[in-house]
Amino acid sequence: MLVQTKLNIKMNEKNKEPKFKCLILDIKSPKNSFNGKILGLELSEWVKFACDGYKVQIVEYDKKTNIIDFAKNYIEKDDDYTLVLLSITPLLQKHTIKDICEYATFKNINLCKLQCGYVLKNEYILNSDTYNVDSIYTQNIEDFYVVESKAQFNFAYKILQSRINDFHLKNGVDLVSPDMTYIEPFVDIESGVKIFPNNSIKGKSTIKKDVILKENNVIEDSKIGVGSCISASEIQSSVISTNVYIASFCSIKNSLVGSDVTIENGVSINNYNVAQNQKIKANSVLGETNDSNSGIR
Repeated sequence: MLVQTKLNIKMNEKNKEPKFKCLILDIKSPKNSFNGKILGLELSEWVKFACDGYKVQIVEYDKKTNIIDFAKNYIEKDDDYTLVLLSITPLLQKHTIKDICEYATFKNINLCKLQCGYVLKNEYILNSDTYNVDSIYTQNIEDFYVVESKAQFNFAYKILQSRINDFHLKNGVDLVSPDMTYIEPFVDIESGVKIFPNNSIKGKSTIKKDVILKENNVIEDSKIGVGSCISASEIQSSVISTNVYIASFCSIKNSLVGSDVTIENGVSINNYNVAQNQKIKANSVLGETNDSNSGIR
């Protein structure tokens, strides 16, 4: 039994998966350069998005301290490796992070240089005063594209939007003009939806099947129900139920619109619940108003 116990311990040690932590150094862009979001996310959030499934920590970094010396302060002994990534590389993808971790494990590296960043073996870094690079990762170089200027921001924006739109196209969403469609990363769109040019869909919006979004809508943090059709309107923090028709130049905020409702041109609805099977006449104002003409007929 003692021999078997020892053998089991050795087998467990051999098959133990190393633990990785992703340390993202948040670098603020200089003045008169680029300092903003891409598709609703900070640059560091895009890198975090790529690190899904791993332990992640984001810390501010001012470039004045050596990266490895700086990262050493955030190494956790419970982890085997630390991936040191920079926030200015928002094009990183999940498969690249996975590939880096597999590479570090296979090579049993102590210190690996990435195109932009490092992989640190925690035991080596914590017990060393000087560090020697023993490996260089040369794959997926395009994922380490640096964004520090407006021109670089524009390039990264086009790549990220293209990735998102390609994802929806593959899932059966009909984007009439992908290059003229803005969709943020946490938007959920079901197959069978048709989206015309100049639509902006933001935040944690959900678009259910058979919806038609005609030109020039802005939809943010809202749910659009099955079979609804919306044209040139703004929908914010609202729920639009099934088979709802919303004509042009409407504004609906913080509201619930029931099923089988028709809303004519120029209607404003704010903090209001519209019951099902209603028809709202043009230019009505519902919600924050004392007007006795509700607009419902």
